[in-house]
Amino acid sequence: MKVAEKVSWLMGRVQENLFPHLNQCLKTPLTAQEERLVSILEIVQVERHVVKAVSRYRWPGRNAHDRQSLARAFVAKALYRHPTTSDLIRALNSADNLRRICGFMTHGDIPSESTFSRAFAEFAASSLGNLVHDARMLITLMGFST
Repeated sequence: MKVAEKVSWLMGRVQENLFPHLNQCLKTPLTAQEERLVSILEIVQVERHVVKAVSRYRWPGRNAHDRQSLARAFVAKALYRHPTTSDLIRALNSADNLRRICGFMTHGDIPSESTFSRAFAEFAASSLGNLVHDARMLITLMGFST
């Protein structure tokens, strides 16, 4: 199966199955921008490109924040074109759907700006930004308006 066929199949599944399920689970229906974010997250699968939670064998101190949620927020920052991390944090605090899509269930789960900045520097050093850009372009070229 060619890449375009795989993406087309995946987008069909996302639109038919995932969006209705998310709309049932969330307090308010997904906006077009949130649907686009979910689509990109499904194509890129950022969870596969970042280290999962830190192991239990750590030095004393604060636990590291879940990199998967931070990676999803990294994608959201790029898609929503927030120029600063503080703009992203404000958006996460004000939009319940966005916060939950990124993996932060409550306002208290949203990390500090410095935590975001450290994680975003790691993601930029890896090729996660390129993957996000490629997924956005692919969705646009395929004609999906989500």
